Amino acid sequence: MSPLLRAELLRVRSRAVVWGTAVVLVVAALGFVVAAWDDTRPPSAGALAQAQEELATATARWESDHAGWVEVCEENAERDGEDPHVLCDPLRTPPTLEQVLPYRPALVETLEHRYPPMAVVVLVGLLVMGVTLVTADFGSGAMGTWLTFAPRRGRVLVSRLVAALAAAVPVALVALGTALVGIVAVVAVNGATGDAGGAAGVVAVATARALAAGLWAVAVGVGLAFALRVGAGVAGLVVWWVAAIESALPLLVPAARGVTLATSLRAWLEGGTTYGVEECVGGADGPPVCAVVEHVVSPVQGAGVLLVAALVVLGLGAVSFRVRDVP
Repeated sequence: MSPLLRAELLRVRSRAVVWGTAVVLVVAALGFVVAAWDDTRPPSAGALAQAQEELATATARWESDHAGWVEVCEENAERDGEDPHVLCDPLRTPPTLEQVLPYRPALVETLEHRYPPMAVVVLVGLLVMGVTLVTADFGSGAMGTWLTFAPRRGRVLVSRLVAALAAAVPVALVALGTALVGIVAVVAVNGATGDAGGAAGVVAVATARALAAGLWAVAVGVGLAFALRVGAGVAGLVVWWVAAIESALPLLVPAARGVTLATSLRAWLEGGTTYGVEECVGGADGPPVCAVVEHVVSPVQGAGVLLVAALVVLGLGAVSFRVRDVP
């Protein structure tokens, strides 16, 4: 490890933005834990009493009418060539309390619904952290002082990037771990664990994708910070990019939606995604026929677009850092 990188790693451990980002992300993770609690909490006494009343009504109706329901179902099954036992046997079973109680997802379903969205929160938080780690030094003049001790700007940029990526890993894992442990804990407390098979796979895939997306965001943030040097400039560029490229351009050129950062991120985080483009065909003899054609974006394609974007931003940051004076 070079002395420059060692010094950067020591500095980044004491930076307030790193600890502040960790705190903000942990608080955000607790929001997902609260949502999981609300999803899986047992029914209240009032809800249970109402469910029992609904069960009594449904049972009385079933006792008086289920024979007719079964007969009609069997006639329809024979007419349609379907198995009457498979189609009609459920009508022979009286309703149960679980059928009228509010639905409570089990552990795996709760994790699938509440844990992966943490990736977006981690991505935004680490993007801000990556930008601030660099722009703060430009704003305070510390970058100019630093260059008097390490005048080779390429090494300074690389060491800053590596230090920011190293700091991002524990910050992201703490936030993701808080969400994961909290969700599992509240589901267990609420007694809604159910069949937990497959939970480990869901967690492993979502964690890997979230961590990779967070590291990508740090790299983009560092590159933007070296290119623009001011946090307000980076924020303005991001806002205009979202408005012009991510929002307006797909409306003007629908095919461009396949290579936008939003689509690529969704493809990476969700294991693939689709987008629709209206395509019209028709000859001179009649009006054109239009239909929406779905296009698939694989996670590999999404990762490729994100990687190219990060390399371009880092390259622009390196060029700007090399050719512009640092006060």
